[in-house]
Amino acid sequence: MLDLQQLNYFVAVAQTESIATAAELLHISQSPLSRQIIALESRLGLRLFTRLGKRLKLTPTGREFLAHSEALLAQSRNLERLAQQTASGTHGSLRVGYVESAVHCGVVQRALRNLKAEHPGIRVQLLALRTDAQFVALSKGDIDLGFAHRAAPSGQALQSKRVAVEAFVLALPSGHARARQREVLAQHLDTEDFVLLSRQTSPEGHAALVQACQLAGFEPRVQHEVASPHTALGLVAEGLGLAIVQQSFAKTERTGVVFKPMPKGFSLKLEVHLALSQSPSNLANALFKLAI
Repeated sequence: MLDLQQLNYFVAVAQTESIATAAELLHISQSPLSRQIIALESRLGLRLFTRLGKRLKLTPTGREFLAHSEALLAQSRNLERLAQQTASGTHGSLRVGYVESAVHCGVVQRALRNLKAEHPGIRVQLLALRTDAQFVALSKGDIDLGFAHRAAPSGQALQSKRVAVEAFVLALPSGHARARQREVLAQHLDTEDFVLLSRQTSPEGHAALVQACQLAGFEPRVQHEVASPHTALGLVAEGLGLAIVQQSFAKTERTGVVFKPMPKGFSLKLEVHLALSQSPSNLANALFKLAI
């Protein structure tokens, strides 16, 4: 295997065409430098220089080897710099899991924007994963952080913090009779069809939403179960039922849909928690701190 230090000696001699000048630049004695060049030629089985008095001229093979040596040394310096940047958290990559609602409320975008402002050289891979899948992936090291719906389980070697809390709103078809009312009461909803997130997509989320409705005084008559709130709102726009979605959806206009506050007594909030391992990388720790 080639010795990078030996290659560095060779490049210095090739560029100066002098053992004496190269030794002075390298701050070593001439004799060991000369021995290193001879040893390199012997190891390669090549003649790199022709000797013309005190001058050394590269052979055609030597010129070709110089080009490769300079490229290899440059790559070595870049690799060393990259390692230093990665260790300091100024370069590298992150794998980040997320639930869809974390994107809707903007917490993922804000965190990444803050991180990019401080570490512009990083690369981020976003992976859509359910909350439980994120905790498994974190434990296995498959992702670096996760924006999940709840705090990390206490029995796992993970840490987490809440980074967003958002209320829910009621989505009605714009032609619905209740859409013109200022307030929708719980008793008005007992006879309404609903579009809810499916049990298969989010068993815990579905159960929590139904329970919150019951505690508020109405039983949602679920006629359609969907995999995403966007799909739910599409069905609402077509008059196929009402939906309960996070409040951030009400900030943008959607044709055929009207948003109203949930009835009094509906206390469920959507939460987003950012989780990572107990021994995170510098970059993962930086994103964890910047997520607010």
